[in-house]
Amino acid sequence: MSNRVFSLVVCALIATGVGFVSARQSLVAQESTKAVKAEKGEGAKKTAKPGDRLPPNYAKIGISEEQRKKIYEIQNKYDEQIAALQKQLADVRGKEKAELEAVLTPEQKKSLQAANEESQKKAAEKKKAGEKEKGSEKTEKSEK
Repeated sequence: MSNRVFSLVVCALIATGVGFVSARQSLVAQESTKAVKAEKGEGAKKTAKPGDRLPPNYAKIGISEEQRKKIYEIQNKYDEQIAALQKQLADVRGKEKAELEAVLTPEQKKSLQAANEESQKKAAEKKKAGEKEKGSEKTEKSEK
């Protein structure tokens, strides 16, 4: 029982780290645009190194260049540890999946595979429809 609780706590901590990294990566486009503008001499004064991103909403609160550098240093200090935890989480999830599938009969495995493929197909269609919708919204905005 205690091993199960410990595993859950470890997974929760790893998931938190994954969430943080995901939040950092979601700002890539926003910060990349700023970096391009800075390279062209538009807007920002200094470009960030690849991978350096401010956490959500930090750019909105008036971060100084010195603060920005310190934030990037802190993030870089934890990047390797977070990457290792993400790999560990992926390994644990892989082992869990293997154990879960070991419980299934061959027929159930085939049904599961078909259901997974169907889910992936629907997700791809939904994503494609969402991209088309975004494209039409941009067209409508540019026409106005």
